[in-house]
Amino acid sequence: MALGLDVYIYEDDGTYKNIKDLIIDIKYSCSLDKVAQEINITLAYGVYSTAIPSFYISTGKRIEVYKGSRCFFKGKVEITSIQADKETESIVAYDYIRNLTKSYVTYNFDDISAHEAVCKVFNDLEIPYSINGILGGPSGEGSQINISHLVKNKSAYDTCMMVATEVYRQTGTHYYMYMDVAGNVALMPCDRYWSKQTIKPCSSPNLSNPDGNIISLSYKEDATGIVTRIKLYDSNGNAVDFDTGESEESEDDE
Repeated sequence: MALGLDVYIYEDDGTYKNIKDLIIDIKYSCSLDKVAQEINITLAYGVYSTAIPSFYISTGKRIEVYKGSRCFFKGKVEITSIQADKETESIVAYDYIRNLTKSYVTYNFDDISAHEAVCKVFNDLEIPYSINGILGGPSGEGSQINISHLVKNKSAYDTCMMVATEVYRQTGTHYYMYMDVAGNVALMPCDRYWSKQTIKPCSSPNLSNPDGNIISLSYKEDATGIVTRIKLYDSNGNAVDFDTGESEESEDDE
């Protein structure tokens, strides 16, 4: 079992298999510049040994990860690789926001509400969502603000955030995108959603069953890129005064 997690792989007919007993390593990541949640899993895969199951997970398979009864990741497998000499299989899966970041769209929004604009993008790309999870729902702020904008060959994610930016300009409310535990992608006001995950370090790095969600920590401070002094020169090589913006003429120019 991987840290008490249950990891389910779904077939097209709805049947599923829990691969928790095959997992060797699992890594979860998400950041401001990579908004789609990512799961990297390495599991045992029998190539030479008949004692190890050979459960191949093809790309496109649906995956869900649970901690007890609580689901904290839903998505699809995008990369599958097998390393025969180590008898391992590795998969990389992303949540459904990934479809928005990788899909490029063109729309001519003509005086429709911000809520309708985002829902249209989600519907066209078959992104799962809750109607009330988009810009406050049909009666929220997003329904009161109309959008007239031509979007040409932009990512669907950037398109939705452009709409959210327009709402912010008129209301002052910041919005962000995330995927909730039900697997729905939402565009909600900041500080309205609590993931119920608390950062907690492990009491010991050597526990077989860690009691925290930070197993290791590293810190680095790097000053190699710091700029300590700037000088500005004009096209003739004369120094320019920062305060006045005027060049300090050299003796040769006089």
